[in-house]
Formats: sequence, structure tokens, C-alpha cells
Amino acid sequence: MKVSIIFLDYLRHDYTARVKAHNLANAGYDFSMVTIDRKGIAAALNEGIMLSRGHDAIVTMANDILMPPGWLAHMVAAAKAIPETGMCGIHTVEGLENPTPENLNGILIHRNYTAFGNVLIPATAIAKVGAFNEEYDPYGMQDADYAHRLLKTCHINYYLYGLRAEHIGHDVGNGSEYRRMKDESLGTALAKWDRLVTKYDREENYTINLPEWP
Repeated sequence: MKVSIIFLDYLRHDYTARVKAHNLANAGYDFSMVTIDRKGIAAALNEGIMLSRGHDAIVTMANDILMPPGWLAHMVAAAKAIPETGMCGIHTVEGLENPTPENLNGILIHRNYTAFGNVLIPATAIAKVGAFNEEYDPYGMQDADYAHRLLKTCHINYYLYGLRAEHIGHDVGNGSEYRRMKDESLGTALAKWDRLVTKYDREENYTINLPEWP
């Protein structure tokens, strides 16, 4: 499986060097990487997807999450074993909806509505649902929106059992430009989510056009 890592490095760079060095050294699997520093997470991911054409999967990577040893090798093994993979993640933030693991094709997983954090998404899943929705930009619920569309097209979103990543970029209430951007976007994200998910379900259309990929 040919994998492209999309490294998101917009605005705040406090942990960039540390995270890159740690995660890339601990991947345990060969990869390519593109670094995107544009504003808007969905737009940045869509740019990364287009730059990753010809790959079998992408990995979304934040600049403030440290991954465990062999993380990419584990993700690739799971995606190969589970052809319905939508988002394959390693638990970092938010709760587990299913704390008791499930054995699926020999892989222990926790099914979750959304796999938050750094996730692997196969090219087959991207070909089905297309782009991230940029209406949530600069920050919002673009990951949950994508997860909803994957679930509705018969994909499975999950975390890998027994692995944990570390979010080192906690910035709640610190008054930074980055925090203000996140707070303002999150203030409108839920209303956008309600409107867009209602539209997807009403029209039974879960694809946002993206030039042919991969």
C-alpha cells in the first residue's frame, strides 16, 4: 500500500519539528509526505489529497499529536484486512463509543462514529465520498462530516485496539490567535453540521466532487 501523509502545519508551529521527527521515525512503514500550511483545515486536506494522487491511502496528520511506535504499519495492516475501512485512527481525544474491542478480520478495533485525530483513509473511500466540506473552514466539524458520509456509504470508522496517541497541543483559553480562530469556527460548526447532514440525507448524496483520484 502506497501511503501519503498530509502534514497540516497552519499558524501554530510550536511542536512541528518535534512531531515530525517523532512520528516519521516511528511510522514503521514507508510513506511519502506533503506539508500544507494554508488556512482552513478542510481546504488544506483537499489540497493534500490532490497532491497525493497515485497513492493507495492518505494519512491526515496534525502538528501537535505524537503517534505510538509502529503506528503506520498498524494502520496499513488494518486497512488491508478491512476493505470497508473509512477512517482508521489511533485513539487520542474524545471518548470511545465502544470500549470493548471487536475482532474484525483478525484486527481488534473500536468502532466509532468518527475517528478523531490522525487517521488513515484509503483511496477507495476517498473515491466514494470525495472532498472534505470546506463550509466548515477555517476550523470545525469537517472530520465528523466526512465520517458521516463514509458511514452512509457502507464504510467503517474505527480506532485500533491497544494503541494510544498523545495530544500535546492543548491551547484552551490561552488567548492566542489560533485559539480565537478555533473558538469562532466552533461557535458556528454545529449549525452547519445540522444543515449539511440534513441535506446529505434528504438527497441521499454523500459525495462532494473531487477531480478523479487517485
